[in-house]
Amino acid sequence: MQALAGGVIADLVIPYSKTEEPDLDRLQSELKVLQSSGVDGICFGGVLGGMIGAESSELSLVCAAVRKSWTKPLFAIVFPDATPEGEDMVRAVDEAGADAILVGQPHYLAQPGIDGLEDMFADFRSLTRRPLLVADCLPGSILGVSAIRQLAEKRLIDGVLEAADMHVVVDLLCLRMDVPVYSCVEDLHYPALVLGAHGIISNLASVFPRQCVDLLNAVRKQDHRSAREIHERLVRLWRALSSGTEREARVRAAMSLRGRPVGAARSPYGRLPQQASQQIKSVLEKEGALA
Repeated sequence: MQALAGGVIADLVIPYSKTEEPDLDRLQSELKVLQSSGVDGICFGGVLGGMIGAESSELSLVCAAVRKSWTKPLFAIVFPDATPEGEDMVRAVDEAGADAILVGQPHYLAQPGIDGLEDMFADFRSLTRRPLLVADCLPGSILGVSAIRQLAEKRLIDGVLEAADMHVVVDLLCLRMDVPVYSCVEDLHYPALVLGAHGIISNLASVFPRQCVDLLNAVRKQDHRSAREIHERLVRLWRALSSGTEREARVRAAMSLRGRPVGAARSPYGRLPQQASQQIKSVLEKEGALA
């Protein structure tokens, strides 16, 4: 297995046209911004990136479009509802050029037991030679430490993304498993990096990439005064973006205010009240984060 990229992985927000189709021209503009920002890689398919519910054909289209011009590591996250759907998704992003594939556990109606989950990841192992990671991303359907540890001990995964619960991040890092642990608890990147997370896979890093890179560099230099200041600023910014079902719409609004219009979220998540837009603008202005 190739070494998995660490550091700051920006969780790409896919630009959409007015007809709610991927806007591949604006996608290339986004990639240029992120390429120049110093992030260590990108990931697409995350919870707030706009690809939840996408079919395999669209995953393949977007992955291939990113791969065409992106030279750094490319991660892809898929969220299947059952193993056959997951197989199609894994094949799609594998063939389109993803460097690593993250798979969220099925959660439709109920989560599978650990035996079924092991069977599913074993099936995916037979489909790809890419690094395969489990993505524990949904706070309402937390996979948890025990199941993740079993998958790692049986060599069914090559890493884990934990975004659902910071306590799980802490416990996984304490286990010192022989696989990298990534964190995506957006307002706690600083402690995750201090505790030894291999990297962060982050929507904040997509909206504010340079600030997240600065945070990582400060931690690596053990400049905790600077790191704390950056952390606190990122927390204030995230509080303006993280609001229930409006989160993706708020993330996109913030990017537009920063001079990077990526279109509205797909229906029914694209509507944002005027007062929310004003609040986001006020916070970004106060933090010096407008375009």
